[in-house]
Amino acid sequence: MKKYAIILLLIIDLLIFYLFLPVISIKNFGLWVILLLNLVMLLLIYSIFNVKKENYFKGLKAYLYILGALVLIICIGALASSKLFNAKRFSNLLKIETVEHVNLPNYKELKQIPLMDTESSKVLGNRKIGALNNIVSQFEVADEYMTISYNDQPVKVSALKYADLWKWFANKSNGIPGYVLVKPNDLNAEYVEIKEGMKYVPSAYFSQDLARHIYFKYPFTFFDNVHFEIDDNGHPYYVASTFDYTIGLFGGKKINGAIVVDAVNGNINKYDLNNIPEWLDIVFNGDYIAKYFDIYGRLTNGYFNSIFGQKGLVESTTTTFYDSDGDSYRDNDFGYLIRDNKVLIYTGVTAVTNDESNIGYLLANEATGEVKISYFEATDEDSVMRAAEGEVQEKGYRASFPSLIDINGTPAYAMVLKDNLGLVKMYAIVDAAQYSHMIVNDSLDRAISLFSNGNIGNNELNEKNIVVKRIEFINIDGNSYIYLVDNNNNIYQGEFNKDLLLVNEGDSLTILTDGELFKLK
Repeated sequence: MKKYAIILLLIIDLLIFYLFLPVISIKNFGLWVILLLNLVMLLLIYSIFNVKKENYFKGLKAYLYILGALVLIICIGALASSKLFNAKRFSNLLKIETVEHVNLPNYKELKQIPLMDTESSKVLGNRKIGALNNIVSQFEVADEYMTISYNDQPVKVSALKYADLWKWFANKSNGIPGYVLVKPNDLNAEYVEIKEGMKYVPSAYFSQDLARHIYFKYPFTFFDNVHFEIDDNGHPYYVASTFDYTIGLFGGKKINGAIVVDAVNGNINKYDLNNIPEWLDIVFNGDYIAKYFDIYGRLTNGYFNSIFGQKGLVESTTTTFYDSDGDSYRDNDFGYLIRDNKVLIYTGVTAVTNDESNIGYLLANEATGEVKISYFEATDEDSVMRAAEGEVQEKGYRASFPSLIDINGTPAYAMVLKDNLGLVKMYAIVDAAQYSHMIVNDSLDRAISLFSNGNIGNNELNEKNIVVKRIEFINIDGNSYIYLVDNNNNIYQGEFNKDLLLVNEGDSLTILTDGELFKLK
């Protein structure tokens, strides 16, 4: 009977490893827990089958010594991994650089900024798949929409997933037939078919389950942040960030590379941070960056300061979300920018002891984990979002998380306003320093144009000689604008200037312009 009990314990262990995939490493706290449970079970088996034997207490003492040693190792390992003794090391887990000025995206780069959020992307994606009868009966769109750079353009992608276990059984030989690609700035979604089918996915089971497929290839490697991406040819991959614990036994999680799985044929490649494929966009996701930036912001002046003095503590901003029942909660959110074919994320920085306004902002590269911080006072994102919603309160629209942009030298927030279905209805541009200066409009270009009235500076303006083909004075929302058309049919907008009343069609004129806005030299 004792032999069968031990065999049963081994079978249970095999099931635990197959189902829960514990990484085989002394730095894996869960593995120590499994060892403890095994020792307790062996102790129980020993007690049941040896209680009447002469050397029972001697054997029992040996088990208790081993059990005590394991508990002691875990306690010492946890203590050595704590922030109490390693504040400085924890604060250096991210590559953070403080700079005088972060190069904000210019309003001309708005095509590189996906203002549409995940919620609206889901609506478009689900509508697209809902129209495909042969797809919707077997598959669903995964909730995770990843913002990536696709041929240097911002897109959001999400793979289909099996609806349940039975749908997997019915379709596992052919795999998942495609994914959804959303173009946020065009407000449309398309379904991309994969003829070979994606077989190694998170919603599959047994050997096709993505996490299990990775685990049996790399059982000694920590990985998480498993997400969907496509390369510049549209081929589907799943990417997992690899990491190690660098402080004590269990502390200081630090990303050190990525595992890339071809979703079609299951081929796996492991890369360190110096060899990440050029098309891969997300190794350090926004939640990881925000978490470890907050650790940096709290511990950079020491552990005890984070509890008592709290001098100079900073953290990333959070904003208000609403669940399906309409209840609100706060969490991190991010703006995105595609620059040099890489995904940069933006979020504000606020003081821990006073989070009613921003004291700066951070811009982080999701491929390299590099974070740049610039300090300047601005309205926090949540206040800006509520202010924009207040402008159209009769419509009940909700604002997306804003992106910080530069409009002719003025830092401003740009965001979309959505209806209850999550569809984009309007755009808002809000001055980052004075959110009373705000423009809400059906058109993003018009919103920027209206915001710029009276704020056009000399930066990025070029002198240009034009011949006036047409001139119009137009009143919009109580503001007077001047529109010039030159003999090459270029259109320029400027604020009202009485000197322009003397300009006639056919006159030559010297202006300062960025190609869209203008003012007289």
